Amino acid sequence: MALSREEIAARYGAAMFGYAQDMKVLDSVHEELAELKKAVEANPAIIGVLSDPILNKGEKKKTLSVIEESFSDEVQGFLNLLLEYDRFAYLIPIIDRFNDFYDQEKSIASGTATTAVKLDDDQLKRLGDSFAKKYHLNAVRLENQVDPSILGGVILQVKDRVIDGSVKNKLKKIRAQLIDEN
Repeated sequence: MALSREEIAARYGAAMFGYAQDMKVLDSVHEELAELKKAVEANPAIIGVLSDPILNKGEKKKTLSVIEESFSDEVQGFLNLLLEYDRFAYLIPIIDRFNDFYDQEKSIASGTATTAVKLDDDQLKRLGDSFAKKYHLNAVRLENQVDPSILGGVILQVKDRVIDGSVKNKLKKIRAQLIDEN
C-alpha cells in the first residue's frame, strides 16, 4: 500500500526532528532547513531535477552534492536519505512537518492577525508577544491579512483560538443586544 503525501511528510519530518534532537543540533538544523526551504521555493526546479525518475542516481548525487555542501552533516545525511528513497518530491511538506514538531517542542505558535489596515512588523511582533505571554507560549509568529470589511480592530487566530476584537463584531453584538431588548 502506497503512503500518502501527509504520511510520508509526517514520518520523515518526525525522523529528522528526533535525530536532530538526539544529536543536540535541533536549533541549527531548524535554521538550515528554513534556508533550504526558501531556496527550493525560489527555485522549484531543484526538486524537479532531484525527483526526476529519468535521471540516474549518480547525476542526482552530483547535483545534490553542490546544493548540500554548505549544510551540516546531519542535514546532508537527511538530504541523501531522501534521494536514496526517492522522497525528494516531498521535501517541502517534510520540512513543514519538521517545523511543526519544532514549534511544538519550543512552544512557538503561528497565526493570522486580520486587520482593516496593514500592520507593520513591530505592531505584529508586539501583538504576537502579548498573545504569547497571555497563553504561556515562548513566541507567536503572526502574518497580517488585510480585510477592510472588519472596519477596525483585529481578529487574531492562533491555532484553534480566535479572538475577535473587530469593530464589525462589536457592532454586531450591540445590534443583537438592541434586538433582544425589544
